[in-house]
Amino acid sequence: MTLAVRGLEVAYGSLEVVRGVDLDVERGEKVVIMGPSGSGKSTFLKSLIWLVKPRRGSVIIDGVEVREDTILQVRRRVGFVFQHYNLFPHMRVVDNITLPLVKVHKLSKAEALSRAREALELVGLWDKATAYPLQLSGGQQQRVAIARALAIRPAVLMLDEPTSALDPELVEEVLDTLREVARGGTTMLIVTHELDFARDVADRVVFFDGGKILEEGPTRDVLENPKTERLRQFLKRIHKYGS
Repeated sequence: MTLAVRGLEVAYGSLEVVRGVDLDVERGEKVVIMGPSGSGKSTFLKSLIWLVKPRRGSVIIDGVEVREDTILQVRRRVGFVFQHYNLFPHMRVVDNITLPLVKVHKLSKAEALSRAREALELVGLWDKATAYPLQLSGGQQQRVAIARALAIRPAVLMLDEPTSALDPELVEEVLDTLREVARGGTTMLIVTHELDFARDVADRVVFFDGGKILEEGPTRDVLENPKTERLRQFLKRIHKYGS
């Protein structure tokens, strides 16, 4: 088991955003999380590594319970890709990847460079290693962010709507990169509304609504035969307006 969540609750003041969520993710499993805006899905993902601190509940990642005294250890085992790329604009692409490997993971510069090259080759951007982020397209910058997350060789890769900030013509290049990552066996937890991508990659789909998991199951079952009217309405809306 790579991830085990029990009774997770997150609140902003009196506003309950995540309400008693349980979720297990097996090693190598790809899980897509979807739901309407404000349903708590992104907050849930961030709360797993205390980017947003839960009010109560337990999270175990790669065998380690997330606590005050273990959070840094846990974060070293999790790759997290945000909606926006969060690259250092004054640093070359390769340095954006090697810096955390050297400073946080205490790798040698040679090992960090080797991992950076491996990750950049996987996302098809080793030829951009000496470029600066602003010299790249949005899609390329997001692929660098994915490479940075992969370079730590994470126990689980978490992605929070990784294509939502991209122009439509750049979305597919990032999704193709994630398809390649998925083929490599990485455990993935992805917040996205890209239905075709979910069908291609996800073992399971989890549907959030009102801060809770309303429905979950094998991808085909959830997307083609939803059990709840709420999910049926959501999928109709996604199909109507596009992912």
